[in-house]
Amino acid sequence: MKTITDLIPVASRQLAAPAAPVKATDLAPEAKRATEVLINRLFSDLRSIRSAWKQAWTSEELYRKAKANWTQALIDAGITEWSMIERGLARCRQEAGDFIPAPGTFITWCWPTPEELGLPETERAYWEACRFSHPTMAGHERWTHPAVYHAAIRCSRHSLLTLPTETSRLKFAKAYGEVCREMARGVVLPEPPKALPADVMRKGDVATGRAALAALRAGLGGARA
Repeated sequence: MKTITDLIPVASRQLAAPAAPVKATDLAPEAKRATEVLINRLFSDLRSIRSAWKQAWTSEELYRKAKANWTQALIDAGITEWSMIERGLARCRQEAGDFIPAPGTFITWCWPTPEELGLPETERAYWEACRFSHPTMAGHERWTHPAVYHAAIRCSRHSLLTLPTETSRLKFAKAYGEVCREMARGVVLPEPPKALPADVMRKGDVATGRAALAALRAGLGGARA
């Protein structure tokens, strides 16, 4: 059992590319059965990994509600492949702690890390984005990967320069995570636009100024005539 596709093709199509947000309660019977198989297996593994699971789910009713909430959270995040859940479980085994992680935390574990995608890790990418967002770097940017550039644009290069470090770091990390998840889904990012070197830009400004001055002088000469 690897993916919902392997279990029930119709269910997979409904979950893979929904025209609108999908509610777990509105799934077709086949899809419900497929997600139940996955969530039951997930919760079984979580119980075996985190010994304090009973403190999170103190009753059968809370256990059922947790399954429903996790199911919806995974669907909303696009986690429909068992291989992605296995990635999250592997990270869960590595992280210290006996308690069940929050659904949002587990979902972040299901996605590849930037390094696994061949990208710089988040902190390094953040400082690169800050550096190349400074006006003095205009025309000298050497982005290690388009993902860093697009994350900087999404969180606003102005924000990177003006917000407190901790605030801008969090804002960039969120944008970078979104870009990384898009790449994991197969999205090809456009290359950053080619910028003219700063000295070329300055030469262009001088040339424009000289042309304007020549036009002004020509106009004055015509006026004297």
